[in-house]
Amino acid sequence: MLQTHNKAPDHQPAESASADCGFPLRGSEPPLARSIPGERVWQSLALLICFLLLPVRAVSKAPSDADHLQKSAERMTAGDLAGAEKEARLALPDPSAKPMAWATLGAIRFRQKRYTEAAQFLNAALRLNPGLLEARVTLGEVFAVTGKRVLARQQLKEVLRVDPDNREARFALAHLESASGNFSVSLSIVEPMLAELRRSADGILLLAKDYSGLKQKESLLALVHDWDGLPEASASSSAALASLLVTSGLDQQAIDVLEKAKNSGLVSYDLAFALANLYFNRGDLDRAFGSYEAALSLNPGCVDCLLHLAKMAEQQKDPEKALAYLIKAKRQQPDNALILFEFGKTCLALDLLEDALPALQKASRLQPDNESYLYVLASANVSKKQYEVAGKLFQALLAKHPNDSSLNYAMGSLLFLEVRLDEGATYLRRSVELQPDQIASYYYLALIAEKKGQDDQAIAALEDLLRRNSDYGSAYEALGGILLKKQKYQEAQQALDKAVVLNPDSVKAHYQLGILLGRTGRQADADKEFAIVQRLNAEDEKRLGMRLRILTPH
Repeated sequence: MLQTHNKAPDHQPAESASADCGFPLRGSEPPLARSIPGERVWQSLALLICFLLLPVRAVSKAPSDADHLQKSAERMTAGDLAGAEKEARLALPDPSAKPMAWATLGAIRFRQKRYTEAAQFLNAALRLNPGLLEARVTLGEVFAVTGKRVLARQQLKEVLRVDPDNREARFALAHLESASGNFSVSLSIVEPMLAELRRSADGILLLAKDYSGLKQKESLLALVHDWDGLPEASASSSAALASLLVTSGLDQQAIDVLEKAKNSGLVSYDLAFALANLYFNRGDLDRAFGSYEAALSLNPGCVDCLLHLAKMAEQQKDPEKALAYLIKAKRQQPDNALILFEFGKTCLALDLLEDALPALQKASRLQPDNESYLYVLASANVSKKQYEVAGKLFQALLAKHPNDSSLNYAMGSLLFLEVRLDEGATYLRRSVELQPDQIASYYYLALIAEKKGQDDQAIAALEDLLRRNSDYGSAYEALGGILLKKQKYQEAQQALDKAVVLNPDSVKAHYQLGILLGRTGRQADADKEFAIVQRLNAEDEKRLGMRLRILTPH
């Protein structure tokens, strides 16, 4: 039995009986002081026994009021908070039952997260009977969850001063210290009940947070062994432990904890999403994909799931699939800048410029300081041949980052498209100076040389580029075109044959090869190449039609 502080007067036997039995009338999992499984059962049984004794020890008016309190406790256990409140209020008129009735109402409000009223009711109970220790514990929890940590400590420490063996107060105080980052203090508080904590999910979670905070990885690993020995643990508890393990770099152990819960049939959105993130971060895309799909089925509004699924589709070179996920995400959050950006970027990759540009413009308006958004928006304007707009965006970025190789390349290639060859070459040479180990700037410098009639210089530049990057199909295509123009058919065919091998979907490479074969008297082979050109053009049109259907709302 719990010892009370300032025992009630002899003329209040019912109240004294209630106080002696403690006050385990709170929710099953309060935020900062969840009862230990097993301990919760003991408290419920003790409460029931106390209420059964009330009619025997109370004065003539007490039996009906004691019955109301007992029924209130039973209805709280059943989750009927409205019924529990009704019974508790029926007990209020009796002075002997009033402290316990107010305490019960305070516990009900705590479970309802109506913390202001909970504090009022609990204080009313304690004014009438300061010895209701469990009411004081609940008041401490109310203060803790409302950020009044000093007051919370005062209440919980007072309980432990009167009753050092009060496990609930000790557990609640340890949670409070752990939440405040005082991990060593938390561990010292629960030291007397350490063995019990290691046999419960809530206890292991508290210890795991402390060990993680103190970077005691070996102690944390030992808890994983304890966790494996538990008969069962909820999906939310498993996800919470996994999160702490990940924080300490124990990713595989976190996966093991989550997989055990999943295989036991304890699947929740939080668990599936946590497991998906772990697999995604490890690069296990197949398992990540399945877990994100599972999380999405449990929470169709999970935009993060859709974004990750789109990202994986993009990594698997399936932009149409990525776009399908992004469309769903965009419908849910049409003003989310990240979703708009990813949607616009994917549309740009699929040449859906009419859809890409508005999305990227809106994303940039929502986050005007995001330079990645501005860069891709400029690229979209280049694709739309809106060179003046694109140039202003690139210039604004270059003003902030004049020594950025990618920005100098972007500006140089844009100026090439505008046939401002000398200006373009200046930016491209600057890009090469800043990053010699690249491809694209050398390629455009060679194209500029060709445009200026410097074919030999262009050929030399392309051949040098291919010596360093022998699988760059665009360079073979450009080289073959220049050699074809110079009627060096044998060398041109070697370059174009290589170009179509490296990029079999290149319409230009097949077309140039067809021209070459026709000029050298191999018309049948030339016709085959022209047939490929027609097929590729038709496929492009068909793919465009399919992509447009993807964008059509269903």
